[in-house]
Amino acid sequence: MWWDIPVRLVPLTGIPIVYLVITRTSPAALGLTEHHLLRDVVLAIPCSLAGFAIAAAFSDYLSRRAGRWFVPDRTDLLLQTFYYAVPNAFVEEWFFRGFMQGMLMRWWQIPWLALAATTLIFGAYHLLGRWGWRAMAGTTVAGFTFGLLYLWQPWPPSLLLPVVVHAASTAGFLSLGPSLLFAWRRRPAASAASR
Repeated sequence: MWWDIPVRLVPLTGIPIVYLVITRTSPAALGLTEHHLLRDVVLAIPCSLAGFAIAAAFSDYLSRRAGRWFVPDRTDLLLQTFYYAVPNAFVEEWFFRGFMQGMLMRWWQIPWLALAATTLIFGAYHLLGRWGWRAMAGTTVAGFTFGLLYLWQPWPPSLLLPVVVHAASTAGFLSLGPSLLFAWRRRPAASAASR
Protein backbone atom coordinates (compact mmCIF):
# COMPACT_ATOMS: atom_id res chain seq x y z
CA MET A 1 0.00 0.00 0.00
CA TRP A 2 2.79 2.47 0.84
CA TRP A 3 4.42 2.23 -2.57
CA ASP A 4 1.01 3.04 -4.12
CA ILE A 5 1.21 6.69 -3.12
CA PRO A 6 4.34 7.72 -5.07
CA VAL A 7 4.04 5.14 -7.88
CA ARG A 8 0.29 5.26 -8.60
CA LEU A 9 -1.66 7.91 -6.74
CA VAL A 10 0.66 10.88 -7.31
CA PRO A 11 0.90 10.39 -11.11
CA LEU A 12 -2.81 9.55 -11.45
CA THR A 13 -3.66 12.75 -9.58
CA GLY A 14 -1.09 14.95 -11.29
CA ILE A 15 -1.71 14.06 -14.94
CA PRO A 16 -5.34 15.30 -14.96
CA ILE A 17 -4.32 18.44 -13.04
CA VAL A 18 -1.64 19.23 -15.63
CA TYR A 19 -4.21 18.61 -18.37
CA LEU A 20 -6.68 21.00 -16.71
CA VAL A 21 -4.04 23.71 -16.36
CA ILE A 22 -2.64 23.39 -19.89
CA THR A 23 -6.01 23.18 -21.65
CA ARG A 24 -7.81 25.55 -19.25
CA THR A 25 -10.58 23.01 -18.97
CA SER A 26 -13.13 23.22 -16.19
CA PRO A 27 -12.80 20.57 -13.46
CA ALA A 28 -16.49 19.80 -14.09
CA ALA A 29 -15.44 18.31 -17.44
CA LEU A 30 -13.52 15.66 -15.47
CA GLY A 31 -16.40 14.81 -13.17
CA LEU A 32 -15.79 17.27 -10.34
CA THR A 33 -19.33 18.57 -10.21
CA GLU A 34 -22.21 18.68 -7.76
CA HIS A 35 -24.91 18.29 -10.41
CA HIS A 36 -27.53 15.64 -9.58
CA LEU A 37 -26.03 15.20 -6.08
CA LEU A 38 -29.18 13.82 -4.47
CA ARG A 39 -29.68 11.29 -7.29
CA ASP A 40 -26.07 10.10 -6.94
CA VAL A 41 -26.37 9.67 -3.18
CA VAL A 42 -29.64 7.74 -3.49
CA LEU A 43 -28.18 5.46 -6.19
CA ALA A 44 -24.90 5.02 -4.31
CA ILE A 45 -26.53 3.15 -1.44
CA PRO A 46 -27.90 0.09 -3.30
CA CYS A 47 -25.10 0.11 -5.88
CA SER A 48 -22.43 0.18 -3.15
CA LEU A 49 -24.06 -2.61 -1.18
CA ALA A 50 -24.25 -4.73 -4.33
CA GLY A 51 -20.64 -3.89 -5.26
CA PHE A 52 -19.43 -4.75 -1.76
CA ALA A 53 -21.30 -8.08 -1.67
CA ILE A 54 -20.17 -9.15 -5.15
CA ALA A 55 -16.56 -8.17 -4.46
CA ALA A 56 -16.53 -9.98 -1.09
CA ALA A 57 -17.97 -13.13 -2.70
CA PHE A 58 -15.40 -12.93 -5.51
CA SER A 59 -12.57 -12.48 -2.99
CA ASP A 60 -13.86 -15.52 -1.10
CA TYR A 61 -13.96 -17.52 -4.35
CA LEU A 62 -10.35 -16.58 -5.16
CA SER A 63 -9.23 -17.41 -1.61
CA ARG A 64 -10.89 -20.82 -1.76
CA ARG A 65 -9.21 -21.56 -5.09
CA ALA A 66 -5.82 -20.53 -3.71
CA GLY A 67 -6.37 -22.29 -0.39
CA ARG A 68 -5.28 -19.22 1.59
CA TRP A 69 -7.04 -16.22 3.05
CA PHE A 70 -5.69 -12.78 3.76
CA VAL A 71 -7.46 -11.36 6.79
CA PRO A 72 -5.97 -8.12 8.12
CA ASP A 73 -5.72 -7.45 11.84
CA ARG A 74 -7.89 -4.67 13.27
CA THR A 75 -5.35 -1.84 12.80
CA ASP A 76 -4.46 -2.93 9.28
CA LEU A 77 -8.15 -3.38 8.49
CA LEU A 78 -8.97 0.20 9.51
CA LEU A 79 -5.96 1.61 7.66
CA GLN A 80 -6.64 -0.37 4.47
CA THR A 81 -10.36 0.36 4.44
CA PHE A 82 -9.69 4.09 4.87
CA TYR A 83 -7.05 4.01 2.13
CA TYR A 84 -9.27 2.16 -0.36
CA ALA A 85 -12.35 4.22 0.46
CA VAL A 86 -10.83 7.70 0.45
CA PRO A 87 -7.74 8.38 -1.64
CA ASN A 88 -7.55 5.24 -3.80
CA ALA A 89 -11.15 5.16 -5.07
CA PHE A 90 -11.24 8.89 -5.74
CA VAL A 91 -7.87 9.06 -7.50
CA GLU A 92 -8.50 6.03 -9.71
CA GLU A 93 -11.95 7.29 -10.71
CA TRP A 94 -10.63 10.82 -11.24
CA PHE A 95 -8.01 9.46 -13.63
CA PHE A 96 -9.77 6.58 -15.38
CA ARG A 97 -13.36 7.82 -15.58
CA GLY A 98 -13.10 11.59 -15.28
CA PHE A 99 -9.91 12.13 -17.24
CA MET A 100 -9.39 9.15 -19.54
CA GLN A 101 -12.93 8.01 -20.32
CA GLY A 102 -14.22 11.59 -20.43
CA MET A 103 -11.39 12.73 -22.69
CA LEU A 104 -11.81 9.76 -25.05
CA MET A 105 -15.56 10.37 -25.20
CA ARG A 106 -14.93 13.99 -26.23
CA TRP A 107 -12.24 13.10 -28.78
CA TRP A 108 -13.86 10.08 -30.38
CA GLN A 109 -17.51 11.04 -29.93
CA ILE A 110 -18.22 7.31 -29.46
CA PRO A 111 -19.01 6.77 -25.76
CA TRP A 112 -19.04 2.96 -25.93
CA LEU A 113 -15.60 2.86 -27.55
CA ALA A 114 -14.25 5.19 -24.85
CA LEU A 115 -15.80 2.94 -22.19
CA ALA A 116 -14.25 -0.20 -23.75
CA ALA A 117 -10.77 1.36 -24.09
CA THR A 118 -10.80 2.74 -20.55
CA THR A 119 -12.03 -0.57 -19.14
CA LEU A 120 -9.20 -2.50 -20.80
CA ILE A 121 -6.59 0.02 -19.65
CA PHE A 122 -8.01 -0.02 -16.09
CA GLY A 123 -7.79 -3.83 -16.01
CA ALA A 124 -4.24 -3.85 -17.40
CA TYR A 125 -3.23 -1.13 -14.93
CA HIS A 126 -3.74 -3.65 -12.13
CA LEU A 127 -0.79 -5.61 -13.47
CA LEU A 128 1.21 -3.24 -11.26
CA GLY A 129 -0.14 -5.21 -8.31
CA ARG A 130 0.99 -8.51 -9.86
CA TRP A 131 -2.52 -9.89 -9.62
CA GLY A 132 -3.44 -13.23 -11.15
CA TRP A 133 -5.61 -13.44 -14.24
CA ARG A 134 -8.80 -14.17 -12.30
CA ALA A 135 -8.35 -11.10 -10.09
CA MET A 136 -7.49 -9.06 -13.20
CA ALA A 137 -10.66 -10.29 -14.91
CA GLY A 138 -12.72 -9.33 -11.86
CA THR A 139 -11.10 -5.91 -11.73
CA THR A 140 -11.77 -5.38 -15.41
CA VAL A 141 -15.46 -6.22 -14.93
CA ALA A 142 -15.55 -3.83 -11.96
CA GLY A 143 -13.93 -1.12 -14.10
CA PHE A 144 -16.58 -1.68 -16.78
CA THR A 145 -19.27 -1.22 -14.12
CA PHE A 146 -17.70 2.01 -12.82
CA GLY A 147 -17.44 3.24 -16.40
CA LEU A 148 -21.11 2.46 -17.05
CA LEU A 149 -22.11 4.37 -13.93
CA TYR A 150 -20.16 7.35 -15.23
CA LEU A 151 -21.47 7.01 -18.80
CA TRP A 152 -25.17 6.69 -17.91
CA GLN A 153 -25.35 9.96 -16.01
CA PRO A 154 -26.96 13.15 -17.23
CA TRP A 155 -24.50 15.77 -18.43
CA PRO A 156 -22.19 16.76 -16.83
CA PRO A 157 -21.38 13.36 -15.32
CA SER A 158 -20.22 13.33 -11.72
CA LEU A 159 -17.55 11.12 -10.19
CA LEU A 160 -19.48 10.77 -6.93
CA LEU A 161 -21.43 7.60 -7.80
CA PRO A 162 -18.49 5.70 -9.39
CA VAL A 163 -16.18 6.74 -6.53
CA VAL A 164 -18.54 5.50 -3.81
CA VAL A 165 -19.22 2.20 -5.61
CA HIS A 166 -15.49 1.77 -6.31
CA ALA A 167 -14.68 2.37 -2.63
CA ALA A 168 -17.27 -0.16 -1.47
CA SER A 169 -16.18 -2.75 -4.04
CA THR A 170 -12.51 -2.44 -3.16
CA ALA A 171 -13.23 -2.68 0.57
CA GLY A 172 -15.37 -5.73 -0.15
CA PHE A 173 -12.60 -7.34 -2.15
CA LEU A 174 -9.46 -6.43 -0.20
CA SER A 175 -10.22 -5.48 3.39
CA LEU A 176 -13.59 -5.35 5.11
CA GLY A 177 -15.24 -8.08 3.00
CA PRO A 178 -12.67 -10.82 3.68
CA SER A 179 -12.54 -9.82 7.36
CA LEU A 180 -16.32 -10.02 7.81
CA LEU A 181 -16.53 -13.37 5.98
CA PHE A 182 -13.72 -14.78 8.09
CA ALA A 183 -15.38 -13.63 11.33
CA TRP A 184 -18.76 -15.00 10.17
CA ARG A 185 -17.25 -18.40 9.38
CA ARG A 186 -15.45 -18.61 12.73
CA ARG A 187 -18.63 -17.98 14.75
CA PRO A 188 -20.20 -21.45 14.28
CA ALA A 189 -16.84 -23.16 14.94
CA ALA A 190 -16.22 -21.07 18.07
CA SER A 191 -19.71 -21.69 19.46
CA ALA A 192 -19.45 -25.43 18.75
CA ALA A 193 -16.06 -25.59 20.52
CA SER A 194 -17.45 -23.84 23.61
CA ARG A 195 -20.21 -26.48 24.04
